[in-house]
Order: sequence, then C-alpha cells, then structure tokens
Amino acid sequence: MKQLTLKKSFLFIVLITLLSLGCKDVPKEEVIEEKVDVTAISDADFNTLWKKIDALWEQRDPALIHTVYADTFTRAATGGTSTSSEELTNELNAVGKAFPGMKLNLVSYKIAGNMVSVIWTVDGNFTGEIAGLKGNGKPYSVKGITVLTIENGKVVNDDSFWDTFAVFGQTGGYGIVEVAPTEIK
Repeated sequence: MKQLTLKKSFLFIVLITLLSLGCKDVPKEEVIEEKVDVTAISDADFNTLWKKIDALWEQRDPALIHTVYADTFTRAATGGTSTSSEELTNELNAVGKAFPGMKLNLVSYKIAGNMVSVIWTVDGNFTGEIAGLKGNGKPYSVKGITVLTIENGKVVNDDSFWDTFAVFGQTGGYGIVEVAPTEIK
C-alpha cells in the first residue's frame, strides 16, 4: 500500500512539475507596427483628379502628365509599365495614333484611404493604326479597372487593366495577333 502511495505521489509531483514548466511565461515576440501616414482622399478630391485623368487620356497631351502623376510614379498596365513622363508619353502617343477619338468614361469607384479602385469604359472608333494594322472605323467599347494610390493629390501608383482582345474582336482587328498554326489529329 505504501508503494502504491509513493508511486501516486511521485506521479503527482512529476505532473505538477511538468504543468508548472509548461505554464511558465514564454517571452513573446515584440510586434513592431510601422505607422504610415495615409491621408484619405475625399470624393471631391477624387472627382477633381478624375477630371484631370480624363483630360490626359482624351487629349493625350504630355504637358498634362504632371497634373495627374507625382514626380515618381509607376503605371503598370495591359500594354506595359511606365515609370517616367517619357515612357507615359510614348503610351499616350500609341493610344492616340490607334484610337484618336477615344472617350474615357467613369463607371464607378470605391475609395479606401488613399487608394481608389475605378471601373471605367473607353469607347470610340478604330480609325488609327496600331502595330501596322490600319483602323477600319468600326466602333468599340471596352471595360477596364484601375487601382490608384494617391499621395498629395497625385497618382504614385496606377494599376490599369482591360481586355485588349475585346477591342480587336469588336473592330475585326484580330489580324494583329499572330497565332501559330496547329495540326489537328
């Protein structure tokens, strides 16, 4: 009986010891929060900026770039990436040459702090030329989405995407896309 009591006592001491070791305070990793001063953009400020964006893309005037984009910016789009006024001017010129009468239309937007997600459409007639394909005057209308990051009233990051194939599908311009022939078995 004494031996059973000793075993129980020993097991009890081991259990208490294990529990006490497991319950010791373990130092927690220090969490460092980086505070970023983000000034939320208002509806009025966004609408003012959108008017400038609309003018830039419809007029395709490089002198307007500085009214929309910060000195340092990144624009990642379906057609490539621009990080300077010179690169963006090249994009504006290509768009202007291919789609001279293009109209940009704001469909909707959502503001979250200093970021704005924008749904838009562009429409017009394919009357210009792109990659050697001459326009045929056919109309097009394409929806796109842009996510803008805005600081001090100007765009510092612009992620814009649209369906290029929809433009060519509507205008009959699929000849611009080369497809390798495949053998069907």
